[in-house]
Amino acid sequence: MNIDSFEGLLVAAALQREPQHLLMTFAAAEQEPEPVPGLERAGPRHTLVPLMCVSKRVGELDTFANLAREAREAGAQWDVVLVTTLAGQSGQPPAQASTDAALKQMVRLIQVGQMERFLAFDQAGDLLRFS
Repeated sequence: MNIDSFEGLLVAAALQREPQHLLMTFAAAEQEPEPVPGLERAGPRHTLVPLMCVSKRVGELDTFANLAREAREAGAQWDVVLVTTLAGQSGQPPAQASTDAALKQMVRLIQVGQMERFLAFDQAGDLLRFS
């Protein structure tokens, strides 16, 4: 399935056989202090720094605008939200311990730049691609 928007992600998650949780990490984009040799012309590079994580059942979210509003109300100055899903089993949502472990793993992967398995959205809700 080709997902091209946050709302498309919500629809895709809702259509899954097992109950899904959306795992989200909000991150700030911090400019790297030193240019990478040979890539100076590409412009400044940024590193994503995780600020906060949240897990939501698919039915708890309806629009990206509402998610962004909740994040602002929580006080995080974020630039990007990275999202993945976690499936439950036998018709039950994922256990809290599984959700917590998956969020911790998500943060670790972001910290080392391994974000291929996540969808990323900017503050406007536009889907981002990383190079």
